[in-house]
Amino acid sequence: MKKAIINILLIVFLGVLLYSGYRLFSIYSEYRKGRVLYEKTSDQFMTEKEESGEEIETAPIEIDFESLLKENPDVAGWIYCPDTVVNYPVMHGEDNDLYLHHMVNREYNFAGCIFEDCDNARGQTDPATILYGHSMNDGSMFAMIHEYTKQEYYDEHPTMWYLTPTQNYRLNLVAGFVAEEDDPVYNLFQTPQEMQAYLKEALDKSTFQSDKQYYLETVDRIIVLSTCAYEFNNARYILIAVPIPIG
Repeated sequence: MKKAIINILLIVFLGVLLYSGYRLFSIYSEYRKGRVLYEKTSDQFMTEKEESGEEIETAPIEIDFESLLKENPDVAGWIYCPDTVVNYPVMHGEDNDLYLHHMVNREYNFAGCIFEDCDNARGQTDPATILYGHSMNDGSMFAMIHEYTKQEYYDEHPTMWYLTPTQNYRLNLVAGFVAEEDDPVYNLFQTPQEMQAYLKEALDKSTFQSDKQYYLETVDRIIVLSTCAYEFNNARYILIAVPIPIG
């Protein structure tokens, strides 16, 4: 009887071990599939510029939107932060579910895409445009946004870039903070005045101090990067940028 019990326990242990190994392999495969696709997408559609020495400021990269839109007409733009992993196409779907777990080629992957809120108008005409992205354990997608809880990280990366088919923007990062899942920003704003009042509060509770000073009444729109956080249940980390049209 004792031998039979030991054999059963060994079989159970082996089953758990095999299942755990399968799950780890599946997770690794998903991560790898996502990295490979986005590296391929970047190689195919993104070109880094060489410094020209011109006084006119331009974006540090170029995107072949004409070809990219042929691959997927849901492409809304491209988000880029130098010297980080953030170098991704941005999607705009009919809802906020599709690109939560589907990549730019519409293939399922739990890493999903960076995507604009479906209720935003294309073209960054709303008082606030929200870009969502997962915080992946391998550091991909918007995982690096958490680093903005440290002043020194902001000092090293005070700007990002958001390129669209019609306009390029330098994103001057002005505030970042941990928020509830029902933070008012997720309702968007009806007027620039509502957004400006929110921005003032955001600056007061930011985890870093921006070197970009703005008169609140002159800011008519912001771009918000949002990802999951883990300080408490259903927490979010929100990074707020003022988009400056370039070119």
